[in-house]
Amino acid sequence: MRKSIQLLISILIVLLFTSNSYAQKNYQKAIKSAYLEALLIKEEGTASLQKIHKNLDKLIIQDKLNLCLTYWLAYDEYYLAKYYELREKEELAESLLEKAINRLDALEEKSSEDYALLSLLQSAYLKYCNFSRISLAKKMAKNCQKALTLEPNNLRANVVWGIIDLARPKIFGGRKEGEKFLLNALENLSEQTLSSEILPSWGKEEAYETLIKYYIKVKRLDEARDYIKELETYYPMNLYIDELKKHLK
Repeated sequence: MRKSIQLLISILIVLLFTSNSYAQKNYQKAIKSAYLEALLIKEEGTASLQKIHKNLDKLIIQDKLNLCLTYWLAYDEYYLAKYYELREKEELAESLLEKAINRLDALEEKSSEDYALLSLLQSAYLKYCNFSRISLAKKMAKNCQKALTLEPNNLRANVVWGIIDLARPKIFGGRKEGEKFLLNALENLSEQTLSSEILPSWGKEEAYETLIKYYIKVKRLDEARDYIKELETYYPMNLYIDELKKHLK
């Protein structure tokens, strides 16, 4: 019964993605490609990411009921923020993360996908918080748990919970489940419950990165080497492969 309900929800999401003026486009692929392009340009390289952002902004105005457009707009802002962080423009990164969080938080009805992305954005935003850090961390964990409750086999919900848990200090109960959730995502969960280019499929690459960093940190280097090989096989364009390998020499 639960699987039938989850399938119905996935079909409804597809219908939302393809409604009215929404162009059937793989925004995830376009955004990640634009991000890689931006990093290859020494000067300001966000033209493609900004173009996607403007396009989504226009589509949202034309099709206000299409909540999936909001998801991809927040996802684009996440990658813009990542770019600006690497360029040491932290004020811009902070502002973009805050906008993306508020954008998703304002949705009255959230799917498992919305909650998973929202909690990922909040985990990225934690570094910019001072007095409200504990409050935000609680919201982040709560949102990710909502994603898992709505859809226990959602790959992204499992990956984000793994990221959150491994980042928490042991004294606050962290590092108990993170590895298990990331391994489950890699070994047992599919990228999508309903195959479609217009639905989110990210998560496995992030799971590899997080697991490898964790294994390096706790000196489980043989496992780190094994997963770097897998990361290199499945995601040869990953930006962190060479940097991760340096820690194994």
